[in-house]
Amino acid sequence: MDTSTDDLAVRVNALLVGALGPLAGDGAATGIDKRAVSEPRWLDASGVAGDIQADPIHHGGAERALNHYPAEHYAVWRARYPGHDDIFLPGIFGENITTEGITEDDVGIGDVFALGEAVIQIAQPRQPCWKIGARTGVAGLDRAVAGEGRAGWLYRVLEPGHVKTGDTLERIERADHGITLAMMWTACGARRPGADQRRVMMTLAALPTLAPEWRKNLARRAR
Repeated sequence: MDTSTDDLAVRVNALLVGALGPLAGDGAATGIDKRAVSEPRWLDASGVAGDIQADPIHHGGAERALNHYPAEHYAVWRARYPGHDDIFLPGIFGENITTEGITEDDVGIGDVFALGEAVIQIAQPRQPCWKIGARTGVAGLDRAVAGEGRAGWLYRVLEPGHVKTGDTLERIERADHGITLAMMWTACGARRPGADQRRVMMTLAALPTLAPEWRKNLARRAR
């Protein structure tokens, strides 16, 4: 781990939490509908206080305590899906924080950040599920999000504390493996991974900072 600091520091545009509600067109309970809150909220291994998950097997938990989505991507989806542009706003993908100035090209598994009173670490990319298509009414949106690697990412909490809209997200440790999340998505998305892509997957599969399920899946895929 490279413990030297760098200049990667961005403002949190919104802190969002969600209560349980019915999923559009399905009626199943979901916590994907996140709404911005202005007051500080406690963040620990179980997530942001007041943020509810309907499916704890696939959402939330220590390896998915905080969901980050780059605000830059909203404009991409608005342009891609005319007629739906008014829905691509913070919270539409079930994210807990949004920022500008940091995307999958800038970060990697294991990077550590200070956020408000908390310290957090990137544990895995966000794996988009079918619910984002159901919520937005855009068929196949989950496949587009994964296919382009515009999925955001998830943190584990190393030190709990209060966080809020307007806090600075500052990288304080950078992983030294040199593989960005964008590179990870490129390798994972290859239909027939070449030697370099398999090398990326095996390197990531060996990282103790990558969430266990991803490590297992990448090792199997690389083989």
